[in-house]
Amino acid sequence: MIYQVGDHSGVYCIEGTGTARVYFVGAPDYTLIDAGVPRKADLVLSGLAQIGVQPLQVRRIILTHHHWDHVGSLWELKKRTGAKVLAHPRDADYISGKRVRRAPRQPLGRLMYTIFGLFGARDLPNVDVDAMLNDGDRVGSFCVIHTPGHTPGHICLLRDGYLFSGDLLMASAGEFHETPHIFTADVPTARASIRKVAQFKFEAILSSHHAPYVFGAAEKVGQLASKLGVPA
Repeated sequence: MIYQVGDHSGVYCIEGTGTARVYFVGAPDYTLIDAGVPRKADLVLSGLAQIGVQPLQVRRIILTHHHWDHVGSLWELKKRTGAKVLAHPRDADYISGKRVRRAPRQPLGRLMYTIFGLFGARDLPNVDVDAMLNDGDRVGSFCVIHTPGHTPGHICLLRDGYLFSGDLLMASAGEFHETPHIFTADVPTARASIRKVAQFKFEAILSSHHAPYVFGAAEKVGQLASKLGVPA
């Protein structure tokens, strides 16, 4: 399923791509943000076809981080669109296969890693990253915000009042929460990244694991930062 976020925004959410949503930003960017779990390329491209976008119109695929539910269909999407792949340099080696993804330290995290492995999490095709994105970079209409913690190279993207937040936090309709610690490489650093993002101005937050939250999102992030003891 694909639907537009907000009125006349050119920002679309593609659901059904596994545990993590994929976002698409239309003209002039023609950018996919993340790539879902494995074997979801057909669903992503079918969603784009519904809004009149053909595969070769996709210019770039920006990855918020290297986890399997965000890069699972990357190889297939890159092959079928010819799009450039962009990511932060600290996650790029995991995406390209130069570094091996490791299970979390906690027992529950290791169990989840094993379960996800049954769905292809450990057998992802390696994909070269075409361009590196660093904190403060601009690419198209996006401003890159390096938000390490969940992974070393996790990034958020800010565009016209929309924050694409990846797995920085869980932005549910009721309350914003930290991403579960079992999936986060460095919790104190992740909390500092939440504080960092709370200093930016945005109205909507488009997280990976909840539906877009479109009103007063920056205030909610600030409240979460204060609750965690890291006031903005």
